[in-house]
Amino acid sequence: MTDGTGGDANGGVADDAVADAGDDGEPDVETLIMEATYRALRTHGYADLSVAHIAEEFEKSKSLLYYHYDSKDDLLAGFLEFAGDRFLAMLAEAERDADDPVGTLRALVDIYLAAELDEEMSEAQRAIIDLRAQAVSEPRFREEFTRIDRSIRERLVSAVADGVDAGVFPLDVDPETAGSSVLSMLTGAMVQRHTAADDAVTPVRSAVHGYLDDLAVEDPEGDDGA
Repeated sequence: MTDGTGGDANGGVADDAVADAGDDGEPDVETLIMEATYRALRTHGYADLSVAHIAEEFEKSKSLLYYHYDSKDDLLAGFLEFAGDRFLAMLAEAERDADDPVGTLRALVDIYLAAELDEEMSEAQRAIIDLRAQAVSEPRFREEFTRIDRSIRERLVSAVADGVDAGVFPLDVDPETAGSSVLSMLTGAMVQRHTAADDAVTPVRSAVHGYLDDLAVEDPEGDDGA
């Protein structure tokens, strides 16, 4: 969510319901509320969304919804935390599956800024961008986007630092600067993807992957063939 809040903050919320299933195999109430919030947000957008719209999407007693949350923004703040956690879990899985620091960085780039999106993922990202715009005036949204952005930045910085330690990246590369720069590029391109007509994704993906190519040391073991 950062954005990019997949399950991303950036989408796939409903697909992760099984991870929150109760003992009877059914999603718990909180998960069902978050899924209903997600569907209503995708349908109506932030400006037109109401608690009543979310209640229409909620398949259990409406009193449960009103018992847990007092307002639309309460629900959406909870949704951001819910979706953000799932997006960060997706990034963590990609880190575990990567073979090396460069692979980790490429995987994070490809998740955050996929070359192509299906309609569901596109709608999910638009919903998150809609909420990010509201963070200008809603402190709870800003707090959650800050949490997500910091976590993503830490992952990027850590991957670059691991690359420096492993000799994959040169010693003079500053992980903080590199990680923050990559995140800013990815976030900007994702927002532009949904708010402008020009293609920002292709050049940014090319630039970031090219940056990683340029950083990578060709012979990290220092083997000169002698």
